[in-house]
Amino acid sequence: MRLTVVVPTFNEADTIENSLREIERVLGPELSKDTELLIADDGSDPMPELVERLKKEIGFARLELLRNSPPVGKGLSLARAFERAQGRTVGFLDADLSTPATYILEALKVLEANEADLYIGSRRAMGANVVREQFWLKDVLGDALRVGVNAVIFRLGRKYSDTQCGFKFFKNQVAKVLYCNLVAYDGVTDVEILVRANLLGYRVCERGVEWCDTRESKRSLKRILIGDLKAITRIMWHYGVFEKKQIKDLRRFEKTLI
Repeated sequence: MRLTVVVPTFNEADTIENSLREIERVLGPELSKDTELLIADDGSDPMPELVERLKKEIGFARLELLRNSPPVGKGLSLARAFERAQGRTVGFLDADLSTPATYILEALKVLEANEADLYIGSRRAMGANVVREQFWLKDVLGDALRVGVNAVIFRLGRKYSDTQCGFKFFKNQVAKVLYCNLVAYDGVTDVEILVRANLLGYRVCERGVEWCDTRESKRSLKRILIGDLKAITRIMWHYGVFEKKQIKDLRRFEKTLI
């Protein structure tokens, strides 16, 4: 399998069909037939019935719904999907396609040419085009998170202009290593995997992308403020105290995948 695309969802039954058809259109018939699409569903809407119908109508090599009950958070949903992913290149984008599906082709080109081990979209890097910003307070909190993690967590390594953009693609083995045994399960998982990428010396390609907040995030401000702060604290403690052990354990797991 050449490509695995993971779409994380939380009550997205009203948008997922259009998004899947757009991904299929962008990839084209040939690549779609060599692509598996995994829906990492963390919600409670009638997604199973919809996916069963779409399996008969959309031309992916494989379309599967991975449903969590009870919900476990976006980060752990992605981890479970990447554990099962079969494509040589794997990645995810938000269900509302806030970053257009056309960037999948760019990420695939970069990774297949071995120019990087992971490709991350950015709303702040050179060339980015933010068509519609999210609610201003969430934008302020996002900027504060970016400044904070670069100043503290990434202070001795590579820094990132945007850790939270919902568009990231990886070589298969890299995704499995970065997402195994996470300590952050929700929105800050993006920070944790980049901490791991820095520790392991993976090559990261951060590119500016077009981004449009077509749907307001379902994460409440309370969840962002309290949950993300707790997660950041866990990441700082875990990788600060056990850095050498984590590198050793991740390298050992990496070797099992070769």
